[in-house]
Amino acid sequence: MDPGELRRIEILADLPEERLEELVRHGTEQRFDVGDYVFRTGEDASHWWLLLEGELETTLEVAGDDVPLLHHNAGGFLGAISILTGEVLRGSTRAVVPSRLFLAEPDAFRRLLIAEPAVFKAVMGVFVPVISDITAIERDRDKLITLGSLSAGLAHELNNPAAAAQRAASVLRSTDAAAQQALSGLAAHGAGADEIGRLCLLTSEALRAAEGGEPQDVLDRADRTEAFAAWLRERGLANGEATANALVDAGLDEAWVERLLEVAPGSSEELLAWVTSRLTAERTTHELEDATTRISQLVNAVREYAYLDQTPQQELDVHDGLESTLAILAHKISERRIEIIRDYDRSLPHIDAHAPELNQVWTNLIDNAIAAVDEGGRVTIRTGRAGDFLAVEIEDDGPGIADDDAPRIFDPFFTTKPPGVGTGLGLDIARRIVVRHRGDLRLKQIEEGACFQVLLPLPG
Repeated sequence: MDPGELRRIEILADLPEERLEELVRHGTEQRFDVGDYVFRTGEDASHWWLLLEGELETTLEVAGDDVPLLHHNAGGFLGAISILTGEVLRGSTRAVVPSRLFLAEPDAFRRLLIAEPAVFKAVMGVFVPVISDITAIERDRDKLITLGSLSAGLAHELNNPAAAAQRAASVLRSTDAAAQQALSGLAAHGAGADEIGRLCLLTSEALRAAEGGEPQDVLDRADRTEAFAAWLRERGLANGEATANALVDAGLDEAWVERLLEVAPGSSEELLAWVTSRLTAERTTHELEDATTRISQLVNAVREYAYLDQTPQQELDVHDGLESTLAILAHKISERRIEIIRDYDRSLPHIDAHAPELNQVWTNLIDNAIAAVDEGGRVTIRTGRAGDFLAVEIEDDGPGIADDDAPRIFDPFFTTKPPGVGTGLGLDIARRIVVRHRGDLRLKQIEEGACFQVLLPLPG
């Protein structure tokens, strides 16, 4: 190849002829058709690629998705960052149109930087913004992935009580209709004020019994319900099983039913239907209260987690943030049957901090701990004093962090998770947040598992 063609590359345009000739001696020309990959994510930088003709596009793989990063026109270059840092290539690059490149050997590129300060300066001028763009894209995507995971988990957590509330509302509608039908039947059979008064007294008695009843053994309850249903069928009463279920749950027996049937002889079906509907309505109302309470708790957890309607920078109790984070991550904890151990020092003073940012720290650390342990594993959250600092420790009983990985655990883009699972920015983001609070985030040595310690300055 004619060395003069390298002057097509902007940063090489003013180089002496001998420099260009040396590059040509230590490289080769190569053509790429549309769609051909020049290199892929994770590969070593085998060359310094100089784009003589055509167009290239570099994409960044973030959590399994290809995100556009850079568009290269003729006159540009690629691979400098990886050659200088020794890291693998962070993105994948392929031809957008038929393209012609010169592939210079890495050693020739390094010698060029030493010999030509102007080239070195030009390369560094590109180096910093590209690294910043990569970091910003992956950090933003990491936040979105976390937000998406939290949103999916919250939706899952809300779905159960919401479905329960919907079922309860449907049951209440049907029990109300049954109660109305039972009253109409009693009236049709001539029940008067005296009979209705006695029925109301017995109904109140049944509701009090249901309210104060003790939990029953599942097998004993099943046997009792079966026997009660058989007793009702022997007396020719319809829907014996459903009625028996309601009466047994309320702790009522056959003797109480005999008293009920004496209220209005000839109206046994209506009497039992009325009491059953009232017992069912009472139980369903409690279920509805439990479901709506759970929904309210989740909404409050989100509000506390995000510190809605509050000043982000404020005096806060770190335990509140830890608890709201655990509530937000409850779906992951329950799915994997993780045991959470709280070892809190509640005497710790409040600290001045940016609450939503600290919650992001707790989310990253607790989420990592949950992912690190086996199903049924244990995560311990510990708070206490460490000199002039408040210490929060997130410890798991997983496999721990290898000695070779420990020095790099806080490096941007470094991750011990499988490819496509983590971006390697969670701990970097957490550490930056803690440092902004004049504290420190460190990996604490323990015999088994892993422990991350957050240190935050105490007041005064």
